[in-house]
Amino acid sequence: MQIRAAVLSEMGAARPYAQSKPLRIETLELDPPGPGEVLIRVAAAGLCHSDLSVINGDRPRPMPMALGHEAAGVVEELGRVSPIAGERG
Repeated sequence: MQIRAAVLSEMGAARPYAQSKPLRIETLELDPPGPGEVLIRVAAAGLCHSDLSVINGDRPRPMPMALGHEAAGVVEELGRVSPIAGERG
């Protein structure tokens, strides 16, 4: 499945971000959900203070990184569920 995401490739971009443009909208390929995972079709996502802290380098994370963890959407697909009710694996 292909998705579009706001991708940060490098931390510590100069401010103002409107000029340095540290994020790029990219098309990414996702694997299907694995055991215990859920695929959500995201309708909207925003960037929050945590994301800005990654952009400016205050919260180092592995790069590249898709930002925007506060989202609203619809469950599209579930990963495999084990035969024992409620257990995934």
